[in-house]
Amino acid sequence: MPLRICVVGFRNTGKTRLVVSIVSFLSSKGFRVAVVKHSHERIDLAVKDTARILTSNPLAVAYSSPYDNVLILDRGLNPEYILELLNPDIILYEGFKRSPYPKILTAVEKGHLEVDVDPSLVKMVVAPEYLKEDALKLYPKAVFSTLEDEELPDRVLQVIRRVYASRLPGLNCGLCGYGSCGRYAELILKGEARIGRCVVEDPPARLYVDWSRVELKSYPASVLKSLLAAFTDTLKGVKKGYEFIIASARIRREDC
Repeated sequence: MPLRICVVGFRNTGKTRLVVSIVSFLSSKGFRVAVVKHSHERIDLAVKDTARILTSNPLAVAYSSPYDNVLILDRGLNPEYILELLNPDIILYEGFKRSPYPKILTAVEKGHLEVDVDPSLVKMVVAPEYLKEDALKLYPKAVFSTLEDEELPDRVLQVIRRVYASRLPGLNCGLCGYGSCGRYAELILKGEARIGRCVVEDPPARLYVDWSRVELKSYPASVLKSLLAAFTDTLKGVKKGYEFIIASARIRREDC
């Protein structure tokens, strides 16, 4: 599964600025990053015809132009599953403070530090230097930085590495290629190994049924991957060295 981390905080505390900085830095390091932005309001669509189409309750609307492509889903569909199909390394959320994912908290004044989140999930606080003492009292295990800190992107990357390393299951199966979870974690924290090699945390294949994810253990996920790869390799016109496969099947009742 992609590593998920949220940037949370009050309005006008630099969340979007921080997200842009993180995405630019991680992308430059070769990470595949997807972003989910939370809003209490409906998207303001500049194209009125597209907005009119949305009122007809379609399953999805794809808006395509020479400049960008936008996919708008019915609110009953979970956008996280769509993003997982893009095979990202990291999904970065702006908002979603009540989610179970690790948090980076932004603040510009003392009152902004007291956010309705689980304190144990706050892994980093980004705020002016004068708030450092107050921030670390509330979140003693968090890393502190400022928006102006030139090393902020590197600090965020180290937080991401720590979060991923802490999730390793301790099975020591060796399938990551590093012998043990402890050794893999050690190399991750040193920046000598990339995240995403654990086949327990990141199974080699994912299965979705009616947009609900079916959790697969390592063995059935490996079997599914092998079957898909073997079938795909027999097809003409498929380029060599492909990175991932997306397969979809519509099952009718009479087929069962």
